[in-house]
Amino acid sequence: MMPWEVMVGESVFDGLNNSQKEAAATLNGPVLVVAGPGTGKTLTIVRRIAALIGGGVRSENIAAVTFTNRAAREMRERLFALLGKRSEGIFVGTFHRLGLTIAKENMPGGLTIANRDEQMDILRSVALGYGGKIEELAEVISRKKGMMEGPEGELKDVCQAYQSALREKGMVDFDDLIAVPIKLLEDRTLLARYRDRFRHIIVDEFQDINPAQYRLLKLLSGDKRNVCAVGDPDQAIYAFRGADVERFLDFEKDFTKTETIVLAENYRSSRTILEGSSAMIKQNEKRVDKKVNPTREGGDRIRIVSVPDERTEGEFIVGEIEARIGGTSHFQLMKSKCEKKQSGGSYGFSDFAVIFRTNAQARALEETFLSSGIPYQVIGKHSKRRREGAENVLSQLRRFGAMMDKLTPLGSVPAKEFIEWALTKSGLKDEMSGETSRGVYSLLDVVGSGGTAADFLNEACLLTPADDFDPRADAVALMTIHMTKGLEFEVVFVTGAEDGLIPYRRPGDSGDAEEERRLLYVAMTRAKEELFLIHARKRSIFGKRGHRFPSPFLKEIGEEFTETHVVPERGTRRVNNKQMTLF
Repeated sequence: MMPWEVMVGESVFDGLNNSQKEAAATLNGPVLVVAGPGTGKTLTIVRRIAALIGGGVRSENIAAVTFTNRAAREMRERLFALLGKRSEGIFVGTFHRLGLTIAKENMPGGLTIANRDEQMDILRSVALGYGGKIEELAEVISRKKGMMEGPEGELKDVCQAYQSALREKGMVDFDDLIAVPIKLLEDRTLLARYRDRFRHIIVDEFQDINPAQYRLLKLLSGDKRNVCAVGDPDQAIYAFRGADVERFLDFEKDFTKTETIVLAENYRSSRTILEGSSAMIKQNEKRVDKKVNPTREGGDRIRIVSVPDERTEGEFIVGEIEARIGGTSHFQLMKSKCEKKQSGGSYGFSDFAVIFRTNAQARALEETFLSSGIPYQVIGKHSKRRREGAENVLSQLRRFGAMMDKLTPLGSVPAKEFIEWALTKSGLKDEMSGETSRGVYSLLDVVGSGGTAADFLNEACLLTPADDFDPRADAVALMTIHMTKGLEFEVVFVTGAEDGLIPYRRPGDSGDAEEERRLLYVAMTRAKEELFLIHARKRSIFGKRGHRFPSPFLKEIGEEFTETHVVPERGTRRVNNKQMTLF
């Protein structure tokens, strides 16, 4: 038996294609894995870790760094299914969780992460004369920390006062979870210890890391440089957080003797969707030239749909979903006289995603879904009802935690025992909705049965809007393009495919066309079977209602992959022609 045959009678390389196998088996030195959409990068990473374990590497010497908690959870589950208890020592988590781990292990008094409410309260107290919105100020500070840039002018005084207030309260904010370990690792003895501990580092979604995260990676990798970076420059969409696609393109300069491997087989999208999206993204110059090959032939053409306004946009989407589900809602009953294109497949509500560029677009869509009776979940900043419910409970737990800590250190209280005590004491246990209750208790799975109350409260602060997505819910997903990373759906509706939204441009701002094209590419490649790109002829944007024009990116897809449909204005007589086959 070869050393990597860690499953009885089965190699960890079974079922992998040649490029996946090469990426999983090239275990030493810097490796750059260019993984296009739907090419099985998570599978490849999991098998690579299994090969390391099978080759004699201890689990605690492996770190797999992901971009989202959701991706980390999926990876941990796959590793446990493959390796069982041998996976328990492997670090799998985001850069922020890695930073928290290092900080917690080396700060005798521990640390407390300020949650969003606490951060806003501190900023309000120190930025009384600041002209901008507090939420925008928080985003500016976050970006400065991610870019490792010192603030200047008025912002410098506010930042210094903010950091001083955090220190006085014994707190750090979310972005300090990268800055604190970088500072700690200036101690050469400590740095040597962590380099010896994390001998193999795998970074998922490498194209989206910012300068601070990159600095932490380079510190930990050291001279051995057993770093495997996995990602796709065509899916780099976080420039606003300090990510730079050039970092991916320059990996071979920073890590000499890099072996580059391209995962080129797409197992997700139909040939039509894949080739149409590829034709568009090839217009970008900052990219690795690659051909992603479809393994699924044919497929419906990409529908480019023109609608009168945002209200009709929502009605069109609901109608198309109803046609595929079976038409049981009030909306469908009202529209029963309209012709619908029936899909040959059988769909559930969770097979559909409605994707938009900005959170502001969610409101009109949600109103339509509410009236339709179709179950849905809104992911991101606009999902206030769900998020505020959980955040209110967590804020209450934080307050009761402060009370308990005066009597018994939270680091010595089991998390489950603390939650039960605090919820009962506050009266929240009987008031919480089932959804909020599940959200709070699901955090225990992350902390682990041996986790403490302090662990639990800090882990809660690591949650991001992307963690609102519940893959088990039989509901249509409404989310921004940024929230869709790592997800896939049978049918995808991309809304607001208009100049000014995609590409997104504020008045007087030319924007970054290549970043915006990558965003649309990400949105398009979430679709497996059917893809709709919808643009409104009128829409309110930036507080002004006016005529809109289709996104210039739509022309780049290629007529051979698309078909155009026009929804007429209200009250206009429908014309029975080929363009109206959807209605």
